[in-house]
Formats: sequence, structure tokens, C-alpha cells
Amino acid sequence: MVTGDNNSGNFSYFAQFGIFIGLIGAGLIVGTIVSVLIWMMMTGRPVLTMQDDMFKPQYYYEAITLQAVSTLFYFFLPVIVFSAICYRKPSRFLGFNTRISGKQVLIVIGILVLTFPLSGALAELNKIVPLPAPLAAKFKGWEDSREAQEAALISINSFSRYIISMLLVGLLPGLFEETVFRGGLQNILTRWFKGPVIAIVLTSILFSLVHGSYYGFLVRFALGAILGLLFYFSGNLWLPALFHFLYNGLQVTVLYATHESISAGKPQKDIESDFPIWAGLIALIAIIYLFMRFKEISSVQKAKLAEEEAGDIDFDFSRWPTKS
Repeated sequence: MVTGDNNSGNFSYFAQFGIFIGLIGAGLIVGTIVSVLIWMMMTGRPVLTMQDDMFKPQYYYEAITLQAVSTLFYFFLPVIVFSAICYRKPSRFLGFNTRISGKQVLIVIGILVLTFPLSGALAELNKIVPLPAPLAAKFKGWEDSREAQEAALISINSFSRYIISMLLVGLLPGLFEETVFRGGLQNILTRWFKGPVIAIVLTSILFSLVHGSYYGFLVRFALGAILGLLFYFSGNLWLPALFHFLYNGLQVTVLYATHESISAGKPQKDIESDFPIWAGLIALIAIIYLFMRFKEISSVQKAKLAEEEAGDIDFDFSRWPTKS
């Protein structure tokens, strides 16, 4: 957990949670209004057709622009305002510090690679969970509709679209979502419950529900738990944000690399598929080992950060060498 983030107004954790939820609600309202206005200015189309128009190929750039703008208002800005209200050092509270080591980054990449066989195994488990036939049919319909919308939204058939998608679908959502879920919600709950377990579980459940996929629930929950542990052990939001960006970026890269075969009518390749359950178990064991190493390395980084804060030398430019 990040240190040096003193509560600026002696807000109780219940009050902090209330402020946090209130600002998220305000962000949803403002973000929706701004998104509608931007859409109308960019396309000249009426609001009533916006839901259908967004998934038409001719409005690709407008649609992904709105995705980035809405995520900014829904997730990022409310948490920035919350941390500024409640904490003397909002950047420290959120985990925006620069104490990152190369070993941490390598372990993050290693965990990322192992996440795909784990996700594939969890997706298989999700499929075999027994459900009443009407409910299974309803979930399947929702899933097919969601996948069709995503395929239309992320139509990457040129290098320029690939670069734009890496920014607006990979980088920005990864950073914004980590700010609200790990830097904001998990951070508050960890302090409130005086430990990470309940905080990570609750945050991961909400993280998965927000993505709106029953058949991907276990996958998104596991991703949320991995991201939560990366943040808790390191106290550094940049590391889960890096993981999230790379995860999204790999999905975008696969879509770009296979766009010709998709256009020819071949099935879309999913890098989380075709992994048996036994491969997921092996991946899970390896991930646990990497997290043990990550925890050890991160404790050193957090100790260095604590020394800086104890000496009140954060961003002390007077320590920089100057010309005589």
C-alpha cells in the first residue's frame, strides 16, 4: 500500500467511499453529455441513431474517439478529483510514482504471457458451469451481440488504424481503468478493511461485471486479481497500467495481423482460446512463483520510496546537479 498519502480532511473511509461513488456518478452524467455533443459535432447525425451508427464502419474514428472520451470522464477524472479532495498527496495515494525497476517490468511481462493459458482454461470452466436452458440462451445472445459490436468497433484494416487503436483502445483505457479500479476503489477498500483480500476480491468482481460478459466473467475476474496484486505489492499504478496496456495491445495486434483472414470470412483468432485446463493449472503455479519474486523486489522499491517521503525529498529539484 502506498505511503505518504495523508488524509487531508480526516475523512472516514465511509465518507471517502461516498465521495468516490458520487464523483463516479457525476462523471457518468457529464461524460455522457460530452460524448453526445462530440458525436453530433463530428458526424452531424442525430442522437436517436447514435447507438446504431457507432458500429457502422464509416464512423470508426468517431466511435473510438468517443470510447476514449467517455472512459476519461467515467473513470479517470472522477478519481483525480477524489484524490485531490481527500489526500494531501493525491499522486502518492493513486500510486503515480516513478520507483520502477527493470526486474519488476520483466516479471510483469512474464505474468502477462502466462495469463493467456490461464484465461483460456478459465474460459473453458466458465462454459461448463451448468445453467438453466433459458438463462444460457439469454447469456449466449448477449455474448454474440457484444462480440459483433466489438468486431465492428475495432475494425483494424490499416496500419494507421492499428496505431490509433493502440492508443485509444489499448493505452488510454488501460490507464484510465487502472486509475479507477486499482488506484481508486481498491485503494479505498484496502484501507477500509485493513487488508488487501476483500478489497481485491470486490474490485475484481466489479471489474469483471463492468465488462458485461458472463462467459468471460472468470477470465476478467482473474485479470482483476492479477492487476490488484501487482498494485498492492508494488504500490505503483504504472505497473498494472503497463500490464493492462500490453494485454489490450496484444489483442489489438492480433486483430490487425489477422484482418485479412477475417475479411475473407475465416473465424477470428482469439489468443485466449485453445488452452486446456491442465495448461491453465501450470500457468497458475508459474504465476504464483513470479508473484513471490515480484513481492520481494517490490518491497525494496517501496522501502526506497518510504525513505524519500521520510526525508520529504519528493520532486526536490534542488538536489539536481547544476552548472557552477
